[in-house]
Amino acid sequence: MAVARENDLEVVFLSPNLEGLLFRLHRGKEKTRGIQASEARTKLLKIWPSYKKPPTADQLAQKFKLDHLLRAAKHDDQLRNLLACLGLWEPKSSV
Repeated sequence: MAVARENDLEVVFLSPNLEGLLFRLHRGKEKTRGIQASEARTKLLKIWPSYKKPPTADQLAQKFKLDHLLRAAKHDDQLRNLLACLGLWEPKSSV
């Protein structure tokens, strides 16, 4: 964190991990909280059986659109922060 501050970098934490985020990008799962990193992959495979780690950029682009991220970001401060850093979240869009 000190290095980030020294270099004016924004730090964003994905909780619990990337697979937990991918799970929450699915419609109806965006409000899901409290997933442990150890169970995120199992939960993700139940709704995305063809998921292989790590997913390619092409697989992610075919599976998810910006709408998925924006919907999940309404329920996740860190995801909103990440999208704002990327210029994809407008303050007027915040909850």
